[in-house]
Amino acid sequence: MRKTVCYLSSMVIAFLTFYLWACTQTSDLPHFSENEPYSSVRLKMLEAGWEPFHSDDAETCTEGDLRCEGRPEMQVCAGTGMANCKFLWKKEEKTTAICTVDEVAVFDSVCDYTSIH
Repeated sequence: MRKTVCYLSSMVIAFLTFYLWACTQTSDLPHFSENEPYSSVRLKMLEAGWEPFHSDDAETCTEGDLRCEGRPEMQVCAGTGMANCKFLWKKEEKTTAICTVDEVAVFDSVCDYTSIH
């Protein structure tokens, strides 16, 4: 009985430790509203201490594309469909991505950063 209680206590402590660690991984991110303009999202990220991150494998922004022009953090922007873009940000050792949709780049989600190659 005593071993079972110790085992269960250890499991609860491990779960809570992992849960608290997971919460802190995104707690640095500001709150974004659905369909919030990326210009506003970008300002919030800068104010929260995140820096635009330009990866070596990022695509080049097409001239005249207002979604990514002047935004070195652009990883990729689709030319068709939902006009999705992915923008990369770095803070300390963390890298995250913000995904947008639409021709005016509005917030869709915080998404995973994965290399495009």
